[in-house]
Amino acid sequence: MAVVEEKKKLRASPEEVETKKKRKRKQNHGKEVAENEEENPNQIGAGGGEEKEKEELNSYTKKDEKKAKKKKSRNVKTEKEGEEGEEKEEKKMVKSGGEIDSVESFELLGLSEPTLKAIQEMGFSNLTQIQARAVPALLKGEDVLGVAGTGSGKTVALLIPAVERLFNDHFAPHSGTGVIVICPTRELAIQTHAVAKDILKYHSQTLGLVVDGSDGNGEAQRIVGGVNLLVATPSPLLDHLQNTKGFIYKNLKCLMIDEADRILEANFEEEMKQIIKLLAKVMFAWFA
Repeated sequence: MAVVEEKKKLRASPEEVETKKKRKRKQNHGKEVAENEEENPNQIGAGGGEEKEKEELNSYTKKDEKKAKKKKSRNVKTEKEGEEGEEKEEKKMVKSGGEIDSVESFELLGLSEPTLKAIQEMGFSNLTQIQARAVPALLKGEDVLGVAGTGSGKTVALLIPAVERLFNDHFAPHSGTGVIVICPTRELAIQTHAVAKDILKYHSQTLGLVVDGSDGNGEAQRIVGGVNLLVATPSPLLDHLQNTKGFIYKNLKCLMIDEADRILEANFEEEMKQIIKLLAKVMFAWFA
C-alpha cells in the first residue's frame, strides 16, 4: 500500500508535461535562429545584415550619380558641338532654289569695279544674312522669294544684282528699261531710289522714279528718254505701261517686288496681275 502511493507521487501531471514541451520547443527554436544567422549573415533581421544592406545601397546610389553626371556632361558637350557644327554649316552653305555657296564679303562676289567702289563708300563690307542668301542667286539669274525684316539689308540685296545685270548687259539710255523695282508706298519707293542712286554712282546706267502724286507728264518724258532702272509704285507704273508711248520695256531683264505682302494688303492685287501679264517672261524677285 505504501509502495503504490510513492509511484503516484513520481508520475507528472498533464500540466507539467505540457509546460516542459513548450520550454523544449523554445529552446529548439532559439538554436535554429542562431544557426540560421551563422549561415546567412546578410539576411535582414540577422546580426549586422541591415547595416550591410544600407551600405551596399548607398554605394550603388553614388555610382549611379557619378554615371549620371558623366552622361550629362557628354550630352552637354555633344549638344554644344552640334550647335557649332550647324553654325559652321549654315555659313558654308545656304539654300535659295538650290545649293549655293554663301560668302561673307562683298569683295568675294565678283562684282564690277564701279559697284564695289560704290558699296565700299556706302560703308558696306560684309553681307547680311538675306544678302548672303539672295545676292548670289540673283547674280546667277535665278528667281528668288525672300523674307526679311526691316533693317536686314534686303533693299541692297535687290539692287546690287539689278545694277550688275544692267552693267553686264551694257544697257544705255536707248536700250530702255532693264529693271523695274516695285514698292508698296511712295515713301519706300523714294528710299529705294536713293539707295539705287548711291550704288549707280560710278555707273553710266540711268535711274528713274515713278510714284503716286507726282507729275505724270514729267515722268513720261524721263521714261521715253531712257530709264534703265525704274523704281515705281503699282498704280502709276501700270498707267505708264498702258499709256506712255515710247516706253521701251521689251528689253526688261528683271522685275523686283519689295514688300510684296504690303502690296497685296494695300489692294494692289489687280494692278499687279496686269503688270505681271504685260511683263511676262522676265526674272522675278519677290521680297516680303
